Amino acid sequence: MDLELRHLRTLCLLADTGSVTRAAAALATSQPALTTQLQRIEREVGGRLFHRGRSGVEPTELGEFVLVRARSVLLSMDDLVHDISARSASPPVLRVGGVGPLTIEFSERLPEIFPRIPVHVRTEYSPKLVTDLVRAGHLDLGAAIDYVDRDLSTDGPLAWAMLAVEPLHVALQTGHPAAGAAAVALGDLADSPWALTPPDGTGWPECFYLACQRSGFAPEVPYRLHDRSEIRELVAAGRAVAPCRPDFGTGDGVVVRRLEGEPIQLRHLLVWRRDAPVQQASDAVVRLAREILEAAHPAEDTDPSSGTCAG
Repeated sequence: MDLELRHLRTLCLLADTGSVTRAAAALATSQPALTTQLQRIEREVGGRLFHRGRSGVEPTELGEFVLVRARSVLLSMDDLVHDISARSASPPVLRVGGVGPLTIEFSERLPEIFPRIPVHVRTEYSPKLVTDLVRAGHLDLGAAIDYVDRDLSTDGPLAWAMLAVEPLHVALQTGHPAAGAAAVALGDLADSPWALTPPDGTGWPECFYLACQRSGFAPEVPYRLHDRSEIRELVAAGRAVAPCRPDFGTGDGVVVRRLEGEPIQLRHLLVWRRDAPVQQASDAVVRLAREILEAAHPAEDTDPSSGTCAG
């Protein structure tokens, strides 16, 4: 068997993005070339590693087995490279990455804390990938998310700060029976078809299924889509309801409502390496990130007649 590190990175990227198209774009290659490479890897391991479908790719049982070991190998190698190249002085560039809009404003204001250090920014779809890049020393700071009920690892090289907790809402067609309420019980949506985004590596959609189980039902999920605009079209057409962030677009047949009891809660996190120079200024960095998040999430409007729900 002739598997190389680049093959393992390709498999992990496919799992993190859930899409051949997205993975190919991240690797700066074509979709057919990446598909051919995946088929070659599958021949090497002797079985299919991913299920392919219209909504993307998902690991098979063999794929999950390989991915766990691939991530371990890659993290060990990245740690080795980081330890070899680690510098004790302040970095010449502050490398910041993350998911969501916090990353951009956060990076723009970091010179308030590090006035003489240029800031380089990258955004990713997968919060798991952001964390892995920080762990490997390819990022100095990561703005990530995960979900309440998941334990943060306190072992190893990473330091975490919990910035805020944000309850997920639900997007409904304006004609849905529950659309007139300010808040909706998750159990009242048991008979509705759902549209979900693919796994993000940090607890989604497991937290959704757990919340549904606690509410006494198993959801019907006929749609798994990356594109938020496609999910919005399904909701507007009355073909699905969807868990969403409070800033999910409303109007044109779509309303966003709170879920009673906040059964699904997203956590905003900041992550860095304990042995990185940024550790010395971590208190100031965390305060800045929290300030930005608080400014971005004003008090929630619970008037059902407004058609919006800001948070």
